[in-house]
Amino acid sequence: MLDDIRGNVKLKSYVSYVFIICMVLVTFLLIAYPNLKELYGNNGKIGLNYLIRITVPFQHGFSDLSAVIHLIINLIFFWFFGTFIEKIIGSFRFLILTTISFFIYVLTHRLLMSYGQGFTPIIMTYAGFIFMILNQSKYLKTKSSFEDYYRLLIGLEFIIWLIIPIIMIFIPIYYDSDSGLLDAIFLGNIFHIIGGLIGLVMGYYFKSYIKEKLLQQMRKKYIVHTTIDKYAFLIALAFPLYLLLIFFIHPV
Repeated sequence: MLDDIRGNVKLKSYVSYVFIICMVLVTFLLIAYPNLKELYGNNGKIGLNYLIRITVPFQHGFSDLSAVIHLIINLIFFWFFGTFIEKIIGSFRFLILTTISFFIYVLTHRLLMSYGQGFTPIIMTYAGFIFMILNQSKYLKTKSSFEDYYRLLIGLEFIIWLIIPIIMIFIPIYYDSDSGLLDAIFLGNIFHIIGGLIGLVMGYYFKSYIKEKLLQQMRKKYIVHTTIDKYAFLIALAFPLYLLLIFFIHPV
């Protein structure tokens, strides 16, 4: 069942593409034009203008190399988690899920006066949400647990919940030599924990809807989304339009 959903080209992930394009454009534009770092991302500053802080999820890394590596890792997880979630719950609910995670991340980023940036906390929201999809696919007593995509998702969940948090412990130490181990554990994972919890909560909130869509796939061999899902892509365009607006109003 999960294999069929993943391979169904009729199920679109247009909202996912909007966020992917925003990440790629912002990250690579700042590599090509370093002066734009005053307008986008964190740029190593604590006291950011709140208009700029909203762009933090789209910029990755601080050096050019770390930005590219960070971006590539996020794009890989986004492709397997984000686009798949959108296919199941539809573009509108996926946009709601992403937007809630996005602004809680930005708000927490401001409250903690953090240096960090990147889309990873929102990827963690998807990772938390995926647990409910995996749970419901087994709950419906299908053969999903034997499918390739189910096993792939389990493997990716293992990586993102067990391996990446360990790696993230060392990043604060790398960028801040004054960070101790406990500080590094907190700073390296606090946003990921918050993001993951948002995903778990939202997965539980959408539990019945996830079940409904999986039942559609199981019984009818296809998932049907609502009319509003067709227009969610247009709503999502508010994000790249905002990034463009930042360039013209120069809130420095």
